Amino acid sequence: MSTRPLPSPSRSRESACWIAVPAAILALCALATLASGRNSEWFLGWNGAAAALPAFVWAGLTNLGATSGAFAVLAGFLAWYPRWAASALLAVPAGALYTHGAKEFFDEARPAAVLGPENFNVIGEVLRTGSFPSGHSATAFGFAAVAALCAVQSGRRLVALSALALASAVAFSRVAVGAHWPLDIFAGAAGGWLCGAFGVWWSSHWRFWERRTGWRVLAALLAAFSISIFFEELGYPEGRWIQYVLCAWGLGGIAVALARGPQPQRADA
Repeated sequence: MSTRPLPSPSRSRESACWIAVPAAILALCALATLASGRNSEWFLGWNGAAAALPAFVWAGLTNLGATSGAFAVLAGFLAWYPRWAASALLAVPAGALYTHGAKEFFDEARPAAVLGPENFNVIGEVLRTGSFPSGHSATAFGFAAVAALCAVQSGRRLVALSALALASAVAFSRVAVGAHWPLDIFAGAAGGWLCGAFGVWWSSHWRFWERRTGWRVLAALLAAFSISIFFEELGYPEGRWIQYVLCAWGLGGIAVALARGPQPQRADA
């Protein structure tokens, strides 16, 4: 179903830069936050500034960072970019190991447990444990890495930049809703980006998404995620509106994909 021309050296170098540079910047931001000793100060400043926008905006963005929500986003693109969903699926085990393993190991308190929820803006449920790293940030940047790296391989840099911008908004929403420290979101984003890159690498070797059976299984899984997001209780009722939007978007994308059927894919798609 595919042709597999070898990527040009310049395209390979660009892809390598897109893997390394965002991860390095995010890791440096995490280290700088830790070294500055201003994690709490920055949290309060960012959280206060975010209060200028209504709660439904930040709650909606935060719900985009749920795993089922992120898969529903990719479901809308299945007809054209099945590799995005395949790469994200392959990245999930590494991402889950990173976030849940680190949460268990560090067992850091969230802002509400340290500062008291009455001292800053809280949207949704009050969380007190399992702060480091931010799982929503890891998910957002993992899925952004998938879209960005696949897009860069075919020269679509605007897609890559848009994915980064959306992931950044989702990560910032975790401070806006009062759930995470800045350090948490930087560390989560850096790890998530590398996990997404791993998924893209794996999908270039295990190309199950090009086979008809694999494609159909992928479509079924994305449909399940798109339905799931409709019913999930994510702890942010102000953002439930986006769960309905994501469900409709994902199922609509699946319907289009099923109507078109599996399409021949370029190796860099």
